[in-house]
Amino acid sequence: MRTLMLTTLATIAPVFLMIATGYGARRLGIMPEGSGALLTRFVTWIALPVLMFHIAATTDWRSVWDADFVVASLLGSVALYAMGMGIGRLRGLPLSDMAVDGLNASYSNTAYLGLPLFLLAIGPISAPYVIIAATVTLMTLFALAVATIELGHHRAQGLWHALAKAGLGVLKNPIVAVSLAGVAWWVTGWTLPSVAERFTHLLGGAASPAALVAIGLFLAERPLAEAINNRFVLALAAAKLVAHPLVTVLIAYGVLGMRGLPAFIVVAIAALPIGTGPFMVAGFYARDGKVTSGAILVTTLLSVLTLSALLAFLPR
Repeated sequence: MRTLMLTTLATIAPVFLMIATGYGARRLGIMPEGSGALLTRFVTWIALPVLMFHIAATTDWRSVWDADFVVASLLGSVALYAMGMGIGRLRGLPLSDMAVDGLNASYSNTAYLGLPLFLLAIGPISAPYVIIAATVTLMTLFALAVATIELGHHRAQGLWHALAKAGLGVLKNPIVAVSLAGVAWWVTGWTLPSVAERFTHLLGGAASPAALVAIGLFLAERPLAEAINNRFVLALAAAKLVAHPLVTVLIAYGVLGMRGLPAFIVVAIAALPIGTGPFMVAGFYARDGKVTSGAILVTTLLSVLTLSALLAFLPR
């Protein structure tokens, strides 16, 4: 078992080395302050949407669509969203800030970290499942969070106003919108022109390494000591790295009777650290982002060990 875990760790080590490269470049002053935000913008608005479109437009969705995978991913994430909101309630937060903690407990770093990680550890067969999780599950979580925040801000205008704002916010997300456009292209039955195929392949190939370096740059500007001394940061980290995969295991293996690669990947996605989505939502709505950035930092660092263990021992 020790050899298996070391082999798995060696397989995914390049992913975390790219994060470490960004971290070191910022700490050494090679990259200036704010470079993480700029690189993240490149990934979010250019490289990653192109990659998602390429995968969505060229995948045979009839052969990979798995309803149980979608249900397990959704139910596990929504359950942890509720748990995160409970942690926010214990902090004495208003409804709008509780929504951010709900995302902290449930929002996996699927596109930035999961996609390159699983491509290395599992292979290209993992990509369609990641796309499904990054569109269906993250769309649902975004909608829940935005609806909760808007409901907190505009209770007088009612639930339907909040839901309309949530739907608009989700559709404006470039990763979600372009993924849906790629699926729409696939539905037509047309193949991508050779020039478009090469273009999306080459530019999309920049997304994974750039995203990983951007995570390192982002983490370098967050104090670790402050994060690990905050009990709510640790509570959210435990919810994301421990409770989320455990709940998903119970749903996938116990309730739905899933087995094989889909079950393995849905649990592995649940075990990913917190993505930058909660931090961006907190910033957009002017909510306090200190606990959120601390939880992202702690879960990303600890996931080196937790993901290595899970990938080594979970049956596929």
